Amino acid sequence: MLPSEPAIAYILKMYPRFSETFIVSEILAREAAGDRIEIFSLRPCNDQRFHPELARVKASVTLIGRPKSAERVWETFRAAEAAGLAPAVSRVFAELATTDPNDALQAINLAVALQKRNIRHLHVHFASTPTSVARLASAITGIPYSFTAHAVDIFVETVAEDLRTKFAQAHHAVTISEYNLRFLQRRFPDVTSRLHLVRNGLELERFPYRDPGPIGSTVRVAAVGRLVEKKGFQHLLPAAAELVSQGFPLDLRIAGTGVLAEQLECTIEQLGLDRHVRLLGPQTQDQVHELLDSADAFIAPCVVGLDGNADGMPTVLLEAMAAGVPCISTSVTGIPEAVRNGHTGILTRPGQPHLLAQAIRRISSPATDRVALARNARALIERDYDVRRQAEALRALSLEERRVA
Repeated sequence: MLPSEPAIAYILKMYPRFSETFIVSEILAREAAGDRIEIFSLRPCNDQRFHPELARVKASVTLIGRPKSAERVWETFRAAEAAGLAPAVSRVFAELATTDPNDALQAINLAVALQKRNIRHLHVHFASTPTSVARLASAITGIPYSFTAHAVDIFVETVAEDLRTKFAQAHHAVTISEYNLRFLQRRFPDVTSRLHLVRNGLELERFPYRDPGPIGSTVRVAAVGRLVEKKGFQHLLPAAAELVSQGFPLDLRIAGTGVLAEQLECTIEQLGLDRHVRLLGPQTQDQVHELLDSADAFIAPCVVGLDGNADGMPTVLLEAMAAGVPCISTSVTGIPEAVRNGHTGILTRPGQPHLLAQAIRRISSPATDRVALARNARALIERDYDVRRQAEALRALSLEERRVA
C-alpha cells in the first residue's frame, strides 16, 4: 500500500556523514516545512561520530546495495523484473552498459527500492556518483531528479561531459554560491537554464549570537576542517611561526582529521610551535561550538588544490560568523560572498602565509571594530544563509513544472 503523502527522496553517497551537517540541516528544515523525506544511501556509514541533530530527522534511511558477485548481479535484474521494471531497464540498457558498472547496478537497485514508496521527486547532493546513480534511476522510473552542485564535483576538468548530461536531463539543478553559478553558466551555457542559486543554510537558533569580548593576554584563534590540501592549514602554520617569532601571543587550535595530519604535526615540531599550536583531532559538534565560544577569531585559510579541488563554502565558517566570532578567510570560490573584507570579516589572498599573519594581527588589533564585523556578519547570515528559506526555495523548485531548455 502506497503512503498517502508523496515524498522527496534524498539520494546521498553516504548517510549520515559527520562532515555534511548542511545536509542534515536542510532535511530537518524541509521536514519542518511539511515535506515527507525518505533517504537513500549508496554506501554504508563508516563514521563513528554522530551529531545530536540526527536524532531529530524523521526520514527513514534505505541502504542501496552494490552487487559484489555475478550471482548478485543477476539478483539485481531479477528484482527489477519482479518490480515490473524490466521494460524500462531494457529501454535504457544501452546507457547503463556504458556507465560505471557499480553506478548502473545501484541505479537499478535504487529504481526497485523507489517502487511502492510514493516518491514524487529525487534530490541529490553532489553532482558526482550520487547524481550519476539518481539520473539513471530517474530514466528507469520516470521520477524527475534534481541535484545540488558544490565544489569538487564541478571544478575538476574530467567531469565536464558527464556534468553536461546531468544538467540536460535534470528537472532542475542548484548550486551554493554566485561564484559557482557564474562558473557553471559560462562552462555549460546551453544546459544551465534550469540552474538556480540556493545557498547552504544554517539552523540559526542553534547558533545564538553574542558580541565578541575583549582580547586577553593571548590571542586565541580557532580553525576547523579536514586536514587536506584545500583547507590551507599547510599555509597557516608558517603564518603562525611568523607571528610567534615576532613575539605575538598566539594560541592556535585546529580541529579535524585527515591525510595531512602527520605532515602538519611534523611542521609544528620543525617550526617550534608546540606551545602555540595544537591539533585537536576530530571534534563533535558540541566540542566545535565550545571551541568557537572560546575563540577570539576563527580562520579558514582555504586554497585551490593542485587538482582543482576547492571548498565551495565551509559550513563551519558560516557557523562562526553566525555565533559572533570575528572571521578571517581567503578569496576562494564563493567565500567572498560571505566574508566581505572589512565589513563582515577579514579576507586575504589564498596560499600566502605572510598575508594570513597580517590578517590575524589586523583582526586582533584595537584599531579593528570587532563588534561591528561580528554584527555585520550575523546580519548577512540571517539574510542569506537561513536554512528555512533555502528549504522553501528547494520545495518550490521541486513543485515547478519542468520548462523545456
